[in-house]
Amino acid sequence: MIYFYTLKFLDMRRSLLQKVILSTAICVMTAWSALAQNFVWNIGYDFIGDNREFTTYYGFPETILGSRLSGTIGYQIDSIQSIHGGGSYMVEHGEKMFAHTPVLSIYYQYKTPWIHFQLGSFPIEKNTFANVLYTDSLLYYRPNYQGARAVFSHKYGEQTLLFDWHTQVNAGYCEKFITGFSGKTQLWNIFLTDMFYYRHHAEGNRGQKSVADNGGFALNLGYDANISWLDSLSASVGFIKTWYANKKDTTINSPLRSMALYSTFYIQKKFLALDAVYYNGGGTHLPWGDPLFRCGNYGRADMVLYVFNNPQVQASFRFCLHYVDGVIDNSQQIYLRARIGGKFKK
Repeated sequence: MIYFYTLKFLDMRRSLLQKVILSTAICVMTAWSALAQNFVWNIGYDFIGDNREFTTYYGFPETILGSRLSGTIGYQIDSIQSIHGGGSYMVEHGEKMFAHTPVLSIYYQYKTPWIHFQLGSFPIEKNTFANVLYTDSLLYYRPNYQGARAVFSHKYGEQTLLFDWHTQVNAGYCEKFITGFSGKTQLWNIFLTDMFYYRHHAEGNRGQKSVADNGGFALNLGYDANISWLDSLSASVGFIKTWYANKKDTTINSPLRSMALYSTFYIQKKFLALDAVYYNGGGTHLPWGDPLFRCGNYGRADMVLYVFNNPQVQASFRFCLHYVDGVIDNSQQIYLRARIGGKFKK
């Protein structure tokens, strides 16, 4: 009898243990299934081909050929908030395989139809400033903003605010950052674009600090034509003002200032486009701006062939003519951008 009750008790315990294990497994699987729905992933590839045949004093000839692979995994906290981690690495073809340092991406994101806010180290999917303020080759080697950016969308356009931190403050004192805003406001066929850019660079020891500040401001008024047989046709004209000031460097006349006419033109029909800018006035004084604008009389016309142009893959070839104060140079650019992503499945 005792043996019978002992077996029955053991069966009950075994049954109870099995139920506990089964219930725990179901709970874990359910929790994982729910959490998995909140994890998102993104993988990107960029191919960069930039050949510059420059003969003027303001630019130098070079060829940049590279590939960048990137990836992030994010957790969707709710419908508008998420955190992401990952990184990217660029292989410059012709260089040593590990010549560049990997770039870490780790950031918080808040996104609604009206505001897109990012905080941390996040990829630059769209440059905030035009080449005259922030040259395009910087994006090849510095693909992330490090700081904060907010893009405000509204009925008539959007406005972007940026703070980009470039270095640590240390015992030797070094402080560098870029901040500013840019945007576009459109009413019917008339639009207004604005840009403000400020770069601060301070370094040295206490009491011997060298401070170099530079920046620019631009306003352009434009017209976007609505022509049925063209995909896009727009033109704008305005001004851009730049300055440079160094409180310790007495070898230059400081501050330096410039004011110039700045105009743009763009036309597109299917896969063909012409993208042009013209700058005329005082030469720019921006260490991180495109150096060709420093001549003061610069025009650029890009003949563009869009090979692919969809959200997943964008590829284009540009043949660029550069008018640099009476000299005509040329360059060629090949760029491919591929992005895939989604949610982790159950």
